[in-house]
Amino acid sequence: MIVEYAKAGLSMTSTERDSVTNSISTIASTPYASAPYIRSMGIKSYPPESNSEIARNQYAAEVMTQCAIWENRARVTGVYFGKNNDVRMVIENG
Repeated sequence: MIVEYAKAGLSMTSTERDSVTNSISTIASTPYASAPYIRSMGIKSYPPESNSEIARNQYAAEVMTQCAIWENRARVTGVYFGKNNDVRMVIENG
């Protein structure tokens, strides 16, 4: 998973940026209801059931929604899939 920041001049330190990247990566790769004490966190369609556009869009929508709920320091503005089904996320300041 690749996390890309939309603006180079974000007011975050390197440590904060690493923390946000780690947090969003964790949210995006956690199956729904599998995190102890945080049963409402995670992605219901993780991993996407197929390579169809519908499955990819469902995954992207869930990632954006879950990150909006659980990570207030940044906002996921885009989720893109590469040729090998690798995921790239674009993030802005929250």
